[in-house]
Amino acid sequence: MKRFAALAALLALSSCISMPKDEYRVTESRQIEERVEFGEIVLSRITNDVWMHTSYLDLPGTGPIASNGMIVLRDDDAVLVDTAWTEPQTEDILRYAAAVLDRPVRAAVITHFHQDKMGGIGALHRAGVETWAHALTNELAPTVDFEPARNTIDFGADGFATGPATAALGPIKLFYPGPGHTSDNITVQPEPGVAFGGCLIKGAGARSLGNLADADVANYAAAARRFGAAFPAASTILMSHSAPEGREAIRHTIRMAEDARR
Repeated sequence: MKRFAALAALLALSSCISMPKDEYRVTESRQIEERVEFGEIVLSRITNDVWMHTSYLDLPGTGPIASNGMIVLRDDDAVLVDTAWTEPQTEDILRYAAAVLDRPVRAAVITHFHQDKMGGIGALHRAGVETWAHALTNELAPTVDFEPARNTIDFGADGFATGPATAALGPIKLFYPGPGHTSDNITVQPEPGVAFGGCLIKGAGARSLGNLADADVANYAAAARRFGAAFPAASTILMSHSAPEGREAIRHTIRMAEDARR
């Protein structure tokens, strides 16, 4: 309970995820062709093989706070990118993937150690999902009372994942841009035209970088630049707390990060 109370207070003071539920839905990208509600989750189809899952945490005095992740479909199963805020919400994602998309989630990647990204990891482990995360994420998770992922992702000198994770999580590509929003934030390309910046990247309408409690402000702009350079063909940028946009989201994030560093 202390963990959730502390996070609620932090988010209430932050503009990291300031978009109310109704406003969020109105401003969804026109690229989304299909949108459904399933239990506590909203699912939005980005491409034939990429779905964005959206969950909400209702903070007193702030309202519903949206957080996005992905379901990436493979031939016979799916890879989950980030959990929902809570375990029951994450269970809804797993049920939707298996029952509606006919692609049960067999593997998952966590993009950093905050609740909006791994609050449902216990549900994944109970379901037998193979979980993966940066070594730093696995170190930090217990400090906020979350289970670490069962597997650690190795990254090469170029920032891209290497080793067993590439086979377990393929076809997605994982890239560590260096510390920014957090020391452990990683980014994901589910297919060449789409990239997920997680909480590192902010929407073009964002007025600040939001929650910087665990951020590396000095390196933030460089991390955002490296994300853009890693996935140059991605024209659709997904983010944790904004609707999908084009590459202006990356440029806007860089500008805000440069201003914050001054």
